[in-house]
Amino acid sequence: MKRLYSSLLGVCVVLLLTLTASGADTVAVTLDGAPLDIMAYISEDGRTMVPLRDLAQALGFSVAWDPQTRTAAITSGGEPEAQPSPLVVIDPGHGGSANGAVYDGVLEKELNLSIAVQAARLLEEAGLTVRMTRTGDQDVGLYDRIDLANGQGADLFVSVHCNASLTNSAAMGIYTAAASEHGDGWVLADVLRQSMMSATGAADMGTEPRPNLAVLRTAEVPAALVECGYMSTPEELALLVQPAYQEKLAQGIADGILTYLEQAG
Repeated sequence: MKRLYSSLLGVCVVLLLTLTASGADTVAVTLDGAPLDIMAYISEDGRTMVPLRDLAQALGFSVAWDPQTRTAAITSGGEPEAQPSPLVVIDPGHGGSANGAVYDGVLEKELNLSIAVQAARLLEEAGLTVRMTRTGDQDVGLYDRIDLANGQGADLFVSVHCNASLTNSAAMGIYTAAASEHGDGWVLADVLRQSMMSATGAADMGTEPRPNLAVLRTAEVPAALVECGYMSTPEELALLVQPAYQEKLAQGIADGILTYLEQAG
């Protein structure tokens, strides 16, 4: 913030103090010929007195008084510089020739995209900047996905998927993963799992370290993968295809991201 004294030096050549025509002890203050609404006066010893707060405010500055130190802090009154909004990369898993899981004619890649698009919209409405690794049905390389986040210095990366189990036909619930049990990625994954469960009422399938996944292993930013439910379980597949349930999943993802960013400061 700029101090008043440096700015006053720049305007002093056009700041004109004049006595009123009546010759009274009041003083009219003009700036570039325009009168300022300041109650200045002439003291008994002949000095012209201009109230600091009035003058500062008239020139667009603000004044804060510290009674303990008897110090007036004067700062420019302009708007503070806007802080850049957090940058989030949302990755709808699969796409193009990679369908992901397929059950009863439902393609995972389509579920992933639908949920991810809705989550991105909610985050943008909350004031975040969002980049998506795909916005349509196209092929995107695994390393290209995380490179988008790494290259732009994103605040976090979330890959959106739907799950399937070949061994548990009754598996249902939210599952998340991070590269390891240590670091910000793990915190992000855990927050996402809890927020998605809260938004949907889904069961808890835990959070696991998955260092074998390229989008997590090579991430230079906090990164997590979310599995929104088990397509292999008919009861949960019936939920996953419902627009209303997808909205809940998207809300859970958005809430988790916002919570993580708030906690991370």
